[in-house]
Amino acid sequence: MKTLCSTTMIVVLLLSIFGCNNQQTQQLTEKQKEQIKNEVKIALDSIIAKTNRPDMDGFLQCYSSDLVCVIDTSIGDYQSYKKGWLSFPSILDAWKWTTYWINCTVLTKDLVVTTWNGKMELYLKSGKKITDDPREFTNVFKRVNGQWKVIYEHASRIPL
Repeated sequence: MKTLCSTTMIVVLLLSIFGCNNQQTQQLTEKQKEQIKNEVKIALDSIIAKTNRPDMDGFLQCYSSDLVCVIDTSIGDYQSYKKGWLSFPSILDAWKWTTYWINCTVLTKDLVVTTWNGKMELYLKSGKKITDDPREFTNVFKRVNGQWKVIYEHASRIPL
């Protein structure tokens, strides 16, 4: 319930920020909306797969250089996000993300809000294992030159 409220608030905020109105989404047919959702789900699945490999360079290509990122209580830009992810291999032996569910809300033909819910398992070089279950990400995807890129990400978890 808390996630639904957070997602709803974010969607309302994005609608007002991007000037999106109901008329724009009504212009899309259900078939077009489903096609867009499928494209974005493929992009999100690609992010998860590249993270689990780990393919950090490939993973980061899925993000826009205009990224705004909120992780728990920290706000960052693309460069700080990139720096954090590229440091992971130095402290972690491995990690695994498991998807429980994904929700996509099509705002326009080029703008989609997703909510990812799943589990993150982190295996530190020290031998310790950290599990975030559940872990949630709200992402805003924008179609840029025919590719879906994350322009906004908010990650939250239950504190350990």
